[in-house]
Amino acid sequence: MKDYEINWEIGDIIKVKLYKKGLDLKKLDLKEPLIIQGFSGIGNVGLIAVRHMLTEARARPLFEVMNLDMPSVAFVENGLFTDWGNIFSVMVYLWRRPKGRDVLFSCSYTQPLTPLGSNIIAHVLLRKFSDMGVEDLVSLGCFGTNNYVRNPKVYVSATSKKALNKFESIPNVVALRDGRISGLNGVMPLLASSYDMLGVSLLAEGLSRISFNPRSSKALIEVLNAHYDLNIDTGALDVYSEKLEKEIEKLRMRLPPEPEGIVETRAGQDQIDSYYT
Repeated sequence: MKDYEINWEIGDIIKVKLYKKGLDLKKLDLKEPLIIQGFSGIGNVGLIAVRHMLTEARARPLFEVMNLDMPSVAFVENGLFTDWGNIFSVMVYLWRRPKGRDVLFSCSYTQPLTPLGSNIIAHVLLRKFSDMGVEDLVSLGCFGTNNYVRNPKVYVSATSKKALNKFESIPNVVALRDGRISGLNGVMPLLASSYDMLGVSLLAEGLSRISFNPRSSKALIEVLNAHYDLNIDTGALDVYSEKLEKEIEKLRMRLPPEPEGIVETRAGQDQIDSYYT
């Protein structure tokens, strides 16, 4: 017997799995809750930041939303169908804090395949967050760069000028001048105001060509620590960063020297594609 129950949404199409029987999301009695989300994307910067935070905070699984915008294929092993669709689900976790605001974390290892799929699951999630009284939605992602950055900047966008100014007052945080933020990392904070929530996007600089940028994920957490007083420890990310940088240095030693006069530069907003996630 599975230890969750199922509620049905959107004409019995979108499945929401609750991880505690009898759970009523409207009666959780949360303290000024905020949701911090990160999904797969460039460098997986936001996803890794969220996974690190919920692990450090020992947040507990609350519910899961099935993403139906997935490949239409069935896998079979030894004559039996395998249940693999859950890898497309969006998981939501709860961190009840003894002091300060309660925090929800949302993450997924995949993204919907189409714009329609992104918008549908975004509205389902936002409705659930609204039921729980969420006030702020902060989406974490990557500002893709052409070079590895040891001290990443964090670019902020928001649905409120007041909130934008508060984030800009944090060291190393600057407003995103222009561009497009793709997938759930962009559409969720955009639509948040329709559900009476503040929508914020934080994008940390990170090398686009690799799937693990721990310094970038740490930069995002440091901004959240400063703004929301979360006190999330980032020591493990420092260890991973040092290992990664040693491997990068080894790789550089094997490569032929760059032509004289060509200097590796830090990628800025005008030097890369204006498409972020």
